Amino acid sequence: MLSLIFTSLATLASTEYAKADSAKSVTAGSNITLRYDGEQNGRYRNVSVMKHGKLVRRMTLGDRSYFLFEYDPDPATSPDGRYVLVSDVESGEVGMPDGRGSLHERQYCGFIDTRSGCLLARQTGQFCGGQFNDAGAWVSPAPPDLTLADGRPTAEDYASGRLSSSDAPDGSLDNLLRCDPPGPGNWHHYRKLIDAGTFEVTPLQREALFGG
Repeated sequence: MLSLIFTSLATLASTEYAKADSAKSVTAGSNITLRYDGEQNGRYRNVSVMKHGKLVRRMTLGDRSYFLFEYDPDPATSPDGRYVLVSDVESGEVGMPDGRGSLHERQYCGFIDTRSGCLLARQTGQFCGGQFNDAGAWVSPAPPDLTLADGRPTAEDYASGRLSSSDAPDGSLDNLLRCDPPGPGNWHHYRKLIDAGTFEVTPLQREALFGG
């Protein structure tokens, strides 16, 4: 039944991708392409990840989101081509003691799994200044070195409160479904977080997950 969700998501993504214009693309490694569109002040509301010319995932940020994707002319990829680095920036106005507002920005980076479309290990600061070593681990000035599979969010992380849903690129139900597909080992976590209203769930998603 989960395939129903992914079929709907893929259909919507392909349609949006076809309609996108004013796009900017970059090749990452030998067979991965990142395509940015929805330009806003030099950053982008949408990014499509393609491998061998096929759409892996299209991520879109809503008009009210504080986040925008940032174009990277040379995105890092893992030695095996499975993971590619994607950057975004959170912008907001911070109130000053004198009553004036000051623009504050923070850059984040995370990795797209080019098999599943999962966005994982999204962090900020020195972490983003790292690089892949020959073993495929992400090595950065912010220790420890990260094996990317260890940074994958799970339904249990959300059900336990370790993670919270958000409008950030990695905080959606769509992303969780790609990172931790529902199955016998995690159905109870999905039921808990969805019954608690952690995510907004469409009737189609609820029927596919729980049979109604």
